[in-house]
Amino acid sequence: MFQVGDYIVYGINGICRVEDVCASPYDKTDPRTYYLLIPVNNPMSSTIYTPVCNERVPMRRLMTPEEIDALIAAMPEIDLLTIPVEKQRREIYRATIGTLAPEGYVQVIKTVHRRREELTAQHKHFPVTDLEYGRLAKHLLYSECAHVLGLAEESMEEYISQRIPKAE
Repeated sequence: MFQVGDYIVYGINGICRVEDVCASPYDKTDPRTYYLLIPVNNPMSSTIYTPVCNERVPMRRLMTPEEIDALIAAMPEIDLLTIPVEKQRREIYRATIGTLAPEGYVQVIKTVHRRREELTAQHKHFPVTDLEYGRLAKHLLYSECAHVLGLAEESMEEYISQRIPKAE
């Protein structure tokens, strides 16, 4: 269970601060305990009430600086996603991001990057699906890393590229 003041990743909402742990604000007969979450990257958005035992929307603690360093070091070995049927691309991206696994974010980013290179070389149109999910995966990964490391989200791409082990 998370505590008041903790920062967590809540679904594709990204980083949220646990503002309170309380009873349901909507139904006084609901016996469940709820988190009151405040989205960090969009403070103007609505607050979120979610059951502590929410089964539908995944939640996890933020990575530590050490876990971020380990993820960056492992990035060259993280495989691209395998998409056997083109019509499954959106669902595979959505499912991968939906796990909230940072390695999954990297898989989507690398897959979209490779696809962009291939389609550009063939002078073909870059699909909106790839663009949307590539942006979402980058935002989720970069905003979390930036928050933990105390950096600006805009500087994360450079920060990561400087720290990725170079292939020999």
